[in-house]
Amino acid sequence: MNTAEEYEAAFHGIELPKGPVSLGPGASIPDVSLFLEKQLTILKLGTSERVKEPVRWRLNRLLEIINEAN
Repeated sequence: MNTAEEYEAAFHGIELPKGPVSLGPGASIPDVSLFLEKQLTILKLGTSERVKEPVRWRLNRLLEIINEAN
């Protein structure tokens, strides 16, 4: 996935975790809904691949965690 729209489709209709989610050492998401909103906004409005690439990694990691839990 590369675009915000593709990530929106991937997260559409799935149950998001309630509590904090750890993406890895030192990377914790306290509010998953707010995290998604902010990350998708960065993908939509950002112009630099240097900024977008870590966002994609975080979103992919979150999808992996959600899929592993289900």
